Amino acid sequence: MSTWADLRRSLAITFTSRIFGFVSLIVLGVVGYLLWHEQQLLERELQRRGLLTATHLAEQSLDPILREDDYALFKLVQVLRGSHGQDFLGEERIAYAMVLDNRGQALAHTDPGQVHAVLTDPRTRQILARPDPSVTWIAGPSGERLYDVAVPIRMRGLPVGAVRLGISRTGVDSMLRDLALKVLAVLFVLMLVGIGSIWRVLRRMVHPIQRLRDSARAVQAGDLSQRVAVDRTDEIGQLASAFNAMTAELARSRAELERKEEVRARLLEQVITAQEDERKRIARELHDETSQALTSLIVGLKVLEGRPELEEMQEAVGDLRTLAGKTLDAVHDLALQLRPSVLDDLGLVPAIDRLVGDFRRAHGVDAVLETNLRDGPRLPASLETALYRIAQEALTNVARHAAARSASLVLESRRGSVTLIVEDDGRGFDVASSMREARDDRCLGLFGMRERATLLGGSLIVESTPGGGTTVFVELPLPAPLASPAPPGTGHPLGEVG
Repeated sequence: MSTWADLRRSLAITFTSRIFGFVSLIVLGVVGYLLWHEQQLLERELQRRGLLTATHLAEQSLDPILREDDYALFKLVQVLRGSHGQDFLGEERIAYAMVLDNRGQALAHTDPGQVHAVLTDPRTRQILARPDPSVTWIAGPSGERLYDVAVPIRMRGLPVGAVRLGISRTGVDSMLRDLALKVLAVLFVLMLVGIGSIWRVLRRMVHPIQRLRDSARAVQAGDLSQRVAVDRTDEIGQLASAFNAMTAELARSRAELERKEEVRARLLEQVITAQEDERKRIARELHDETSQALTSLIVGLKVLEGRPELEEMQEAVGDLRTLAGKTLDAVHDLALQLRPSVLDDLGLVPAIDRLVGDFRRAHGVDAVLETNLRDGPRLPASLETALYRIAQEALTNVARHAAARSASLVLESRRGSVTLIVEDDGRGFDVASSMREARDDRCLGLFGMRERATLLGGSLIVESTPGGGTTVFVELPLPAPLASPAPPGTGHPLGEVG
């Protein structure tokens, strides 16, 4: 079916059909005109011969009429039909012949039953009223077309009767029919030869265009190594040269773009790594130094609060100790957000467990985590960091924008990759329009999540509809040792879903 559709859209087929149709119309018009012209010539010749025959019969009938010799008239009519009754095709040409007097009585007739009968038909009345040579068309007894030829019989310029002949058109029609069939047969053969010649010429013309089409489709599919052979100097050859130059420039541009993208990816990776290292350093300093300083301050304030000589300041010291405690909690939360120590110490699953628990307590959203990574070896640090940050950003978006009642996280390893799915039942949004505009914090966060996944060779897909919640799919490839299948009966290499 596709081959037939391609053939119908072929340039060669289109040109051939249009040329064939145009030439066919011209040829049919010319043939029709020639046949019509030939028909007119044959009809005029038939009428001329009919008039000559009728005139000759009228001249020979004058003397028998004057002598009232009906038998002589009968012999003239019969001899006329016997000598001129058939044309050169063997068709009966003279259908009837008659000699009339001034009253319309048939003095002689090829049909003996009509002899001495008085004819009162309109044609006879017309002939007697206007005694001039005339030819008119009438329908014969069996429905065939006849030329009725009438010639007056005159004596010294006065009409004494008339001769009527009925000449059949059958021979002319047969001749025209045979001529038309022969002409059409010859034209059909010539048109077949012409179509074959046009097809061959157009195929040679269209073949370079088809090569250009195939190469353009290959370029559309991403193969920029395609080149078209330039074997002619006309417009098609110039088009092929321009196409080759275009694909070469596209290949150069794509190579340059890939090089820049590689550099950008390396720089982005270095930025993210430096960011995580700096977060880890700041979180460690907050935990080790700032937290210790605040703890010492709280202890010192508690000691001051217990001294009797400072009884009037005990309330102020208590307030300061409470403020220091809140500051210590805030420092702990800040250090946890910057870089949770549980991620470095215990791994991804405990870190996300803690993240989900804190999110549930802080925002009142029923959030749960399902995973098959609780047992087994830990993931590489880069994967753990990326998955944790993506989960953290996804839950932040749920808290800020979704107005959800529940959320679920699914973290599992399967088929050589690790997958994270974050789903909520919130208000949702139009992903396509939001990603195009990229004006709010949610879209910036989505771009950051996607960049993290892309840097590790993975993918991130966001599915959402207004009022239908949001789902974030993340898939990252596992390193070869972790991606290898586990022996039969040992379960998944990274544990079972828990």
